[in-house]
Amino acid sequence: MSETKTRTITALIVAPFVVLCFVSYESLIGLVAAVVLLASYELLNISFSKIQNGSRYYILIGVASSVAFPVFYGLSGAREGLSFLIAIFLVNSIVGIITIADKSGVWNAVLGTNLSILYIAGCLSFFLPIYLNHGPGNALLTLSAVWIFDIFAYFTGKRYGKHKISKTFSPLKSLEGVIGGLIATFLYTVLFKLVFEFLFDIDVMSVSMAAIFSVLVAVMGTFGDIFESALKRFFKVKHSGSALPGHGGMLDRIDGLLFVTPTTYFLLQFLKF
Repeated sequence: MSETKTRTITALIVAPFVVLCFVSYESLIGLVAAVVLLASYELLNISFSKIQNGSRYYILIGVASSVAFPVFYGLSGAREGLSFLIAIFLVNSIVGIITIADKSGVWNAVLGTNLSILYIAGCLSFFLPIYLNHGPGNALLTLSAVWIFDIFAYFTGKRYGKHKISKTFSPLKSLEGVIGGLIATFLYTVLFKLVFEFLFDIDVMSVSMAAIFSVLVAVMGTFGDIFESALKRFFKVKHSGSALPGHGGMLDRIDGLLFVTPTTYFLLQFLKF
C-alpha cells in the first residue's frame, strides 16, 4: 500500500473520533490529555535513547506530569494551572539531575522532560481557553485549519515545490507548498464559518479575521514543523514514533498545531472576538 493511501486511511479513521471530542469541554480535556500522553512519551523516549545507565522510569514521571497539566488546568483555571506548570517544571528538573545515573545524558533527559511539559502540554492546552472563551467553533476551526494547511501544503509542495524553506531541518518544505496551503486554509476557514454559523447559529471569526488567521496558520504551522525537525535532528532520530501509520508519530502529526494553537488564542484575545 502506498504512503498516500496509508495516510488517508489513518486520517479517515482518526478524524471523526477527534471531531466528536469537541462536543463537550470535558471530552476535549480528555482528547488533549490523550494526545499529550502519546506525544510526550515519544519526545521523552527519543531524548532518553542515548542514555546507557539512566533511570528510565523518569520517562514515566515526565509523561505523568505532562498529562496531569491539561487535566489540572482544564478543571482549575489559568492561575492555578500556571502555578502547577512552574512547580512541575522545577520538580522534574531537580529530580532528573539527582536521579539519572548517566550524567553524560542527564541534560538531554531534563530537556526532553521539560519540553514535554512546556512545549507539548503547555501549548496544546491552549485549546481549552479557546473553547471556553471563544466557543467550540473556533476551537474546532483551529484544529481542522491546521489539518487543511498540512494536506494542501504537502500535495502542492510535492507537485510544484521548487524553492525550499529550510534545506537543513525540513528539506521537503517549499514556498510553493506554503502558498498552496495558505490559499486552501483561507477558503476552508470562510467555508467553515458559513456552514458552522448556518447549522448551529454560533458565531465564528469574521472573514477579515479569517485572512489573518490563515496567514498565522501558514507561518506558525511551518515554523512548528521546522522546530520539531530541528528537535529530531538534535536527538539524532528520523521520526518521533510510529503511532499513526503513514504520518509517523503523534508529535510529527501535531508539530504545527503546537505553534498555531497558542498564537490563535492570543489573536482571538487581542481582537476581542
